[in-house]
Amino acid sequence: MAEKRLRKKKEPLVSRKLLIGLVCIALAVILVAAVVMNSLDSSEEVAYRETTVEYGSLVVGITESGSVEIGTQNQVFELDLSELVRASTSGSSGSSGSGGGMNSMGGGGVDVSSVFSQIFSMSGSSGSGSSGTIGDLTVAQVAVSVGQQISEGDVLYVLEEDTVAELREQLEENVEAALADLELVYADQESSRLSAEYTYQSSILYGAYAQIEYDNTVSSLQEAVTEAEEKLAEAQEQLAEYEEELASAQVLYEQAQMLADNLEYSVEHNNKWDGSYNAYIYASQFLEWKEAQTYLESCESEVENLTEKIEQTQSDITSDTQQLANAQSSLATGTRTAQETYDLRMLAYNTAQETYDIAIAYLDDAAADQEETYANAVEILDSFDSYISGNEILSDYNGVVTSVALEVGDNVTTNTTLVTLYDQDEVTVTVAVDEDDMTDIELGGQVNISFTAYPDDIYQAEVTEISDAYYDSSSNVVYDVTVTITSDASGLFQGMTGDVTFVTKESEEVLYVSNRAITRSGTKSYVKMRDSNGNVIQVEVTTGFSDGVYVEIIDGLSEGDVVLIESVVSN
Repeated sequence: MAEKRLRKKKEPLVSRKLLIGLVCIALAVILVAAVVMNSLDSSEEVAYRETTVEYGSLVVGITESGSVEIGTQNQVFELDLSELVRASTSGSSGSSGSGGGMNSMGGGGVDVSSVFSQIFSMSGSSGSGSSGTIGDLTVAQVAVSVGQQISEGDVLYVLEEDTVAELREQLEENVEAALADLELVYADQESSRLSAEYTYQSSILYGAYAQIEYDNTVSSLQEAVTEAEEKLAEAQEQLAEYEEELASAQVLYEQAQMLADNLEYSVEHNNKWDGSYNAYIYASQFLEWKEAQTYLESCESEVENLTEKIEQTQSDITSDTQQLANAQSSLATGTRTAQETYDLRMLAYNTAQETYDIAIAYLDDAAADQEETYANAVEILDSFDSYISGNEILSDYNGVVTSVALEVGDNVTTNTTLVTLYDQDEVTVTVAVDEDDMTDIELGGQVNISFTAYPDDIYQAEVTEISDAYYDSSSNVVYDVTVTITSDASGLFQGMTGDVTFVTKESEEVLYVSNRAITRSGTKSYVKMRDSNGNVIQVEVTTGFSDGVYVEIIDGLSEGDVVLIESVVSN
């Protein structure tokens, strides 16, 4: 009974499996039918393009795949608006203070450098000019957008007419102000030339006076030293006398001290009341002792007096010694200063004519500087008119716009970035190269690149950067190598893929054919050709190295053979 119940329970399970199987078969039939119907609805056509087997140079290299990175180029508003100001005008300062040098000669302390300072005060630039306030240029219309291909000369922005007119008017005023300043400089030349003439005459006179001034200065300083030396010698001589007197006084003091002590002892011990007392003798000794005390005090007073005199004299010697040192220092310093003054005066005397010529040349240079300021003002106005065509700012470059910096209402100022474009001069491709292949790659090395979009074109490049080594996902040591395209890159766009071939040795003369003509099955390579009847056949070939676009044919083809490049066109 138990077995029957078990079998009855299994029967529904078998039925469910059968049902599921039938459903799966039905779905598969539906799917196959859909695929067949889809294939019936669409058709594909195989097209062939002929290419020829050639014999010639084919470089040997290492090929890796990468994609294009295009640098960017900013167009900046480079017109320096901060320079659009009035130049400083000139004033007549050359004649100021020209009489002071002559009048002060009698004092013997003339600063010769003032003679030369007169020359360099003849520049005529007293700074009486003013600076104009430069207005803003305001964008009225943006003429380009991101992604737009533009050419040199295309309009980028249209500026508000009144802001352009205001700035142009200010630049015209700058030109007029610079011209007025130039005329003022010309008018100032005569007084400055008179000042140069005075400087010349002063230099001649100072030179004649230089030796007398030097001798007087040094003589006066030497006299001060001599006086200090004599005063110090007198003090030292006086000190020696006092010290000698003190030594004698100290001897007398010591003798007086001994005598007083002896008499005191006699008075106290030799005349006691013992029956033999002699009043007269006692009185006599007592008086002698008092006289000895008085004499001792006199000797002590003399020692103290001489000691004070010695201390005062020593203090005087210290002061006199310092005064002598000061006088000697003043003599050394004053002699150097007097010599420098003498040298400067003689230099002015000996170069008076040359100095005069320099001063005149300086005046001419000042005029030339102002002439240049005027020319710059004119040039800036011309530059403004050439930089802004009418009320428009034009493109300086060719390229695709990647960023537009300004909007309507924005102000254009110096160094404002106007637009950013792809820079076709900075087109690079970066590829990962295994460590084993790096031995043949170096900075500056030649590179050939074939892009998928242009399979028949070879672009020239060179290695410009090699990264530090790192591990890839397979734990292989690799380097990122960046190459920069040196040939025309105008047809390339960001992200285009291609094969980068690092040339590792000189090109070889071999048979070669386009890589696109080669098909591979397993380890074998084939090309397609037409037989004598025009039918497409497959021919096995043996290939060699490739430069990324072409592949060497070692066996199976001959120069001039026509092979087919197959492509499928969907309808």
